Amino acid sequence: MVGHVGVVTRLVHRAGLDPARTVVDVMWSGVMMRFTVSALTECGVPRERIYASMERNMQCGIGHCGHCQVGPTLICRDGPVYRWSELEPWLAIREL
Repeated sequence: MVGHVGVVTRLVHRAGLDPARTVVDVMWSGVMMRFTVSALTECGVPRERIYASMERNMQCGIGHCGHCQVGPTLICRDGPVYRWSELEPWLAIREL
């Protein structure tokens, strides 16, 4: 069986999403997540219904080292899945 082939950000527009009934979890690199979220919001999916899995390289895994910190949270302790609307302000900071 062959489905649609291509870059996810271009396929989102062809998916026929009903924004009122859609909840999305994105899991890719930071750059791909940003472009995918942009495509989803262009299709009308609210940022509050988009979730992101932020699994980063974690050192201690229990919130002591701070290696996985994003904003005021530690991914190993408070995540790894966040609402995009919570992450977006922190991901706009270039150094993160």
